[in-house]
Amino acid sequence: MAEVIVPDYDELQVIELDFDEPAQVNRSAWTGTRKVVGQPGGSLWTGQVAVENIATESEERQWRAFLARLRGVQNWFKVYLPCQSHIGPAPTVDTGATNGYSLPLTGMAVSTRILEAGQHLTVPLPSGHVRAVRLTADLVTDATGEAVAEFAPALNEVPTLGATVETANPYVRVAASATRNPIPQSNGISGFVLDVEEDLGSGYGLTPATFDSEVPDITFDSE
Repeated sequence: MAEVIVPDYDELQVIELDFDEPAQVNRSAWTGTRKVVGQPGGSLWTGQVAVENIATESEERQWRAFLARLRGVQNWFKVYLPCQSHIGPAPTVDTGATNGYSLPLTGMAVSTRILEAGQHLTVPLPSGHVRAVRLTADLVTDATGEAVAEFAPALNEVPTLGATVETANPYVRVAASATRNPIPQSNGISGFVLDVEEDLGSGYGLTPATFDSEVPDITFDSE
């Protein structure tokens, strides 16, 4: 699987892009209470992107070529999340990293709110994949420039010590969900909508039983 370069990001609209948190829900027929069993490692970013109002055949050529280079579901491209900025350098992975819902970071500006809850990181992983995550708490450094990022979804792999985390232009690596992706036309105007899903790469997420327990797998409703 190879990266395909998007011809023009200004023309590529992100209709929606988010991740799911799969779980199994068992509900009692007698009491109505439920038991929820989480499935760490099962999260996947999915969404839709679109290119609309292509007015000329020459403009359409680059997008026909783009879809052809994707080879259906085989290759991938980057979809960028909202851009961000912060004081100081990008963080690197610190000691104590896990494959779960948090990551120790170092090398940032000291005693600073680097990013806020709801913003994103893209974390490189040893398999060559990257994982986009959404912060669930502000990323605030201590007096040494270190902090622990808390986020979802889980990383699914333990990042390499010293790897640089993308904080300015986070992105999700995606592939098309369908093997056929045409460009419909109407009254001389063309465009397309593409269903996409996170490209996890081969061999990714084969050991879900080893996830840490920062987020409980089983919860119960209160009586």
